[in-house]
Amino acid sequence: MSDPAKSDLSGDTAAQPPAYLELLRHFHANLTDHRPLGVAVSGGSDSLGLLTGLAAVMRPEKLVALTVDHGLRAGSAEEARRVKARCRRLGIRHETLRWQSGQPVTGLQAAARAARYGLLAEACERLGLSAMVTAHTRDDQNETLVMRQARSTSEEAPGLAGIPPATLFDGRMWVLRPLLDCHREQVRQFLREAGAADWIEDPSNQDPRFERVRVRARLADHPALRQGSDGADIAARRSHLARQAAGLIDERCHVDAAGLVRMRCEAHDPSDPAMAALEALIDWLGGAARPLDRRGKATLASFIASGAKGGEGAATNLGRVLIRRLNGHLVLRRENRDIGKLVLEPGETGIWDRRFEIRNLSRSTALKVAGGGEHGIMPCFGRDNGASQRILTAEEGVVGGYICQALAGRASRILPVYQLPVAQAVARLAGLRPFPACPWPAAMKQAVGETTKAE
Repeated sequence: MSDPAKSDLSGDTAAQPPAYLELLRHFHANLTDHRPLGVAVSGGSDSLGLLTGLAAVMRPEKLVALTVDHGLRAGSAEEARRVKARCRRLGIRHETLRWQSGQPVTGLQAAARAARYGLLAEACERLGLSAMVTAHTRDDQNETLVMRQARSTSEEAPGLAGIPPATLFDGRMWVLRPLLDCHREQVRQFLREAGAADWIEDPSNQDPRFERVRVRARLADHPALRQGSDGADIAARRSHLARQAAGLIDERCHVDAAGLVRMRCEAHDPSDPAMAALEALIDWLGGAARPLDRRGKATLASFIASGAKGGEGAATNLGRVLIRRLNGHLVLRRENRDIGKLVLEPGETGIWDRRFEIRNLSRSTALKVAGGGEHGIMPCFGRDNGASQRILTAEEGVVGGYICQALAGRASRILPVYQLPVAQAVARLAGLRPFPACPWPAAMKQAVGETTKAE
C-alpha cells in the first residue's frame, strides 16, 4: 500500500509541507480510542485543510466528515454538496446535518454554535465515533482571547485560558482541536501546495455586525498579542488548581442520606484549592447557569476566612446554595426556594431545576416533577392517570416509568479538559458515572504546559 501522506489528494500530485502533516500524524498516533474519528467540515479553508491533512495520514474509512447546514444562507445547501463531493474524491464518508428549528432574532451566532455542537454530539453518538475534531487555529485563539480580555475584570479570569485543546460536550462528545498551534495561513499554504485551494469563503466572515469580524480586522495591533499572551499560563494554573481541588473533595467531602454535602474544614484560610473545591460543589448543588462572579467569590472567601468568628450555625447563600458552618464542617445544599415544576409529555425529555435530566418513558400520560424530600429540594414525580396518586422519588423510576439522571453542574454541559480532574471528583462524590476520558491525552499535557512533541 502506498504511503497516504504522499497520495494524490486533489487529482494533481503535489508536495506536502512536512511540518503540517507531521503535526497531524503525531496527533493521530497519540489517540487512545481507535474508533472512527469525526471531522466537522464547513468547506472553509481551516476545516478543509484539516480534513485533507487527516486524509493524508489516516485511512479514509477511519474518518467521517460532518457538515452542519444551519440554513441561514441561500447557498448553504450547495456548499454542503461541494463538501460531500470533496469527501467522495477522498474516499471519506460524509453526512450533512440540518438545523431544523427556528432561528432566533438575536444572539444568532451563539444559537447557531449551540445547535451545531448539539447536532454533532447526536451524530457522534449515533455513528459510534471516538471524538469530533474541529479546525480551530491560532487565529481563532487570538480572536477569542481579545474578545474575552475586553470583557474581563480580572487578569486571571477562567475565560482568559482561551480555547482549550479538548472540550467535553453534554458529557458524551469530546471535541479535539489539533490545529491550535497553526496559523490559518499555514493551513491555506498546505491546501495550495496540495492543489486543493478551492475552499469556500463564508460571507459572514466579512460582516462587521459580528464582534469576531471586527476584532479580526485589528488583531495584529492588539497589545496583549504583541506581548505574546496566549492563555497557556492561565490554563496551566487552572489545571493544577483543578487537581488540588479534586484532592480536597475526595479527602474532605461526603454526602449524607438527606443529600447534604459536608466538607471538613481544617483551616480558616480561603486558599485557592479550597475555594476551587467549594465553587465546584456550589456549581453542582445549585445548578447555576453561570459560575460565581467576582462579588460571589469575595463573599465565599470572607465566609471561609471568618472561621470560628462566624459562630456555629453561621450561614450564607451563594449560587442557589445554602452554606452553613456546623461541627467543624461546611454543610452545603440547594436552597429551598425558586424550585420550579416541570411537566413532561409522553416520550419527552427535559431538565428539572438545572440539576436533573428526566425522561418520561410513558406513551400515554404526562409526568409531573416538583421539589420534595426532607428539604424540598429533591425531585418527586407524579402522574394524573385517574388512579390514586402516589409520589415517587428519583430511585423509583422503574416503577414510575421514567429515567432521572443527576447532573454534575455545568460540567455535564461543557467541560474544558483542564477542569476534568475536579469534575471527576464531583462525579465520584455524587455517585454519578465518571466522565469519559479524553481520547487525546496530549490535550491534558498541553493544558498543564507539558511538551507533547514526539521523543
